[in-house]
Amino acid sequence: MDRLIPFSPDVYVGMFARYNQDAWPAAALAVLLGVVTLICIHRREPRAGRILAFTVATFWVWTGWAFHINQYANLNWAAVVFGWAFIAQGALTAFWGGILGRFDINADAPGRRLGYALMAAALLVPPMLADAAGDGLWTAQLFGTAPATTALIGIAAASFINGRGARWLLAWPLIWSVWELASAYTMTLLRDAPLPAIGIAAAVYLIFRPKR
Repeated sequence: MDRLIPFSPDVYVGMFARYNQDAWPAAALAVLLGVVTLICIHRREPRAGRILAFTVATFWVWTGWAFHINQYANLNWAAVVFGWAFIAQGALTAFWGGILGRFDINADAPGRRLGYALMAAALLVPPMLADAAGDGLWTAQLFGTAPATTALIGIAAASFINGRGARWLLAWPLIWSVWELASAYTMTLLRDAPLPAIGIAAAVYLIFRPKR
């Protein structure tokens, strides 16, 4: 794994600072889009499923292109592969949930509460940990524009959807969360470990939870 992380933690953290500043106000727009989507879900809007699908797809595609291919690839050759995987996940999400309308928002209150909690974690946990580490808010993986938060949002989306057919949506977010956790351990960048750990736990729960 060290061959896929050919840089120091300081270089990695600095990359996020440059990316967030260059991409601003993308992160603010992502938060606004996320809030609008959650309002639609809470109100049980008829098109809430399609809105959720297109919102999550937007985050996947943006992160794949803007972060992985245009930014991270300058440090890591594997980022191009990661980027296209993110874009593919976004395209599949948009097609299946947005165009075909297969995102049926569930009426299961515990499932919705988990989704809300994961979205809140994606928004609040990275900036809090980056600030606590003394690195500054600009170095955090911000909501919907960075890999770890996008993966967690993807897992949150699956918790909002009825049935077991959405389990395929969890495959790539789970794989990426495992990669993020392993990367944080390898770089001893412990501030980046909690979010993927939350994602792994939530994805495993959603995969194996009893059918209602």
